[in-house]
Amino acid sequence: MKVVTMEINKKGDDYFFYRLLSLLKKQIPYTIKDIISIQADVYLIKTDHLWFIIKKYSSYQKLKIQEAFTNSLLKEGFTRTYRFYLFHEEPIILDRQIFGCIEYIDPHNQVFSYDSKANRMEALHVLNTYYETTAKLVDRYKHILPNHQMIEKWQARSAQFKSNTSIVCYYLDEQLINTLTYWADWSLEYLQKERHFFEHDESVILHGDVAHHNFLRGKNELLYLIDFDLISIGPKSVDYVQFANRILPLINWSFYHLEKIAVFQPLIKNKSFLTALAFPSDLFREWNRLIRQNNQTNTRMVHHLIKLTTNQFSKRRKFIQKIMKTVEKME
Repeated sequence: MKVVTMEINKKGDDYFFYRLLSLLKKQIPYTIKDIISIQADVYLIKTDHLWFIIKKYSSYQKLKIQEAFTNSLLKEGFTRTYRFYLFHEEPIILDRQIFGCIEYIDPHNQVFSYDSKANRMEALHVLNTYYETTAKLVDRYKHILPNHQMIEKWQARSAQFKSNTSIVCYYLDEQLINTLTYWADWSLEYLQKERHFFEHDESVILHGDVAHHNFLRGKNELLYLIDFDLISIGPKSVDYVQFANRILPLINWSFYHLEKIAVFQPLIKNKSFLTALAFPSDLFREWNRLIRQNNQTNTRMVHHLIKLTTNQFSKRRKFIQKIMKTVEKME
């Protein structure tokens, strides 16, 4: 038996691993060979029969929703994700924390990213298949899952960033900060007036976090969609706003290249979608997180965030100026 602990738990709580091992021995019908910490609250369990992941959930209800939802996806024919295992009638509970058992997908040796056009197109194809499937599941989950709250979330994110500017100003030029908050205010003002676009379109079950790390390239070369912790109900355009925000830095904030992607061609003709693209969600999220976690003394993280904010700022500004002019013409 080998138990590996990594530097995730700063307190080095090896005792947690041994208690976890003891609990798993009682509930898993296989011989455990190895426990490896992958990231905070996520562990790879190797047995003599199969490998699987255990992941912490905030509540038993959240776990059961995840189990039911992934099972529904698979039953409806969406196979590009994992399934949950139920080894025992009792859930895995340790230190009042509840864990679910997830199928292990053997990963490709090359980590998936949005760096290439081919990868971006493949991810969009998987998402489109996911939406076609979840459109059939909306009625089943409409009383279980929340409706999307994109505008409300962005309002809170913007307010938090503004309250953090007294700290952010130590790292960024005041004019740059003012520009970011202006873009946010402009975007939110329009979104409030045009919010019907994100409320009355055909509903699907949104993934909620379409970052590249929530796609997994399997060793079998197939691409899988994972981590449904933020699912909600709403039009797929909400996820597409987020997807666009994720890839824009990789296509140099090019309006031309964005409109070449088929899924965005009708969307960028809509005023609501365009104004959503102007909101600096990524920068607000990262600066707020840095300050919330009190990481201002982490030089590496601060330098990375300054670089993220400033390196393509002129390209972002040109992109948003084009959006503003386009929206003005639509008025």
